[in-house]
Amino acid sequence: MLAHKISYLIPKGLPLTAAKTHTRSLGAIAAATSSPLSPSSSSQQKYHQQQQPHHFTCIRSYVSRAHPKPIPEFSVPTGLQIVMEGVEERKKHRAAKWERNKDKRRSKGIEDVGVYRNQNETIEVAINLNVDPRRPGQALRGSVVLPHGTGKTVSCLVFTSDAATIEEAQSKGHEAGGEELVDKIKAGEASIDQYQRALATKETLPMVQKQLARLLGPRGLMPNAKTNTVFDEGTALLKALKEQSSTAIYRTESGGILHFPIGKGDFTPQQLTENLQAICQEVQEVKPEQYGRGKKQKNKGGGAGTKGNSKKQSKNVKYWLKAHLTATQGKGSVRLDMRTVDPSSPFFMKEPE
Repeated sequence: MLAHKISYLIPKGLPLTAAKTHTRSLGAIAAATSSPLSPSSSSQQKYHQQQQPHHFTCIRSYVSRAHPKPIPEFSVPTGLQIVMEGVEERKKHRAAKWERNKDKRRSKGIEDVGVYRNQNETIEVAINLNVDPRRPGQALRGSVVLPHGTGKTVSCLVFTSDAATIEEAQSKGHEAGGEELVDKIKAGEASIDQYQRALATKETLPMVQKQLARLLGPRGLMPNAKTNTVFDEGTALLKALKEQSSTAIYRTESGGILHFPIGKGDFTPQQLTENLQAICQEVQEVKPEQYGRGKKQKNKGGGAGTKGNSKKQSKNVKYWLKAHLTATQGKGSVRLDMRTVDPSSPFFMKEPE
């Protein structure tokens, strides 16, 4: 009876075996969606409603190069919370592994001296800007002083001819000197691999550039006025020397990416937020007048006396593109919502409504 009622649904021209199979499948669909007028009891209807879906729409979800999986974005407070939870989880895992391997270390004759010192991971932010460092004015370079420091102790090379400045810098644990320090570095008597920064006064800068450029340049230790490591006199140098452990130096990569350390794993979320806020405000302040990695637009006139490139910045070009948070031992990164990173946004460092 049912097969006779739905026989009109069978496509014409099907073989007998295919027609029977098609009829059975249609019969199963009709039985699953039986109407209240059918002779089946109410208990059977309730059972079929619970067991069978009410529609037969098949939605295919797939990921391909043309249809990539969307990357979730988080606000700055949520992103910091995710990174900090990962840091704490890895701390517990390393401590448990240390206790688990205690017998193994004893069997090898290794004695535990003192309390286990867990790794204090560095938390960093990577900001992708729509700038092209190959173009004039778009190669961003400088330094920013973080309110709560970077959590690292920075050792410096200090080049100055002032005896009082040399003595003060050496008392703080830094290597300082004038022409004699330059000669020691050239002769290989003073190792420079253990130092992270180099500061100089203007009277010693020509000597350092001429004799030590090939040694300090590849290591990123060359004093430069753009990174606030060149000073007029010793007093300003000593003041900056105290802030070096709280100073983050940045320089744009070829893809327009800036890397900043915002603190350590033992920092509070408030300290990390304030450090990140200072970094974002610094990046906004050094925003160039012309930016963008697109092709230069030429004027349509092209006649004599016309300029080849337009100096007006398009309003549709974005300056902030992407931002990610990561930790030293973290697997992957956390992508941030740009509304909470851009200082010009009303949701800067907040949870979007």
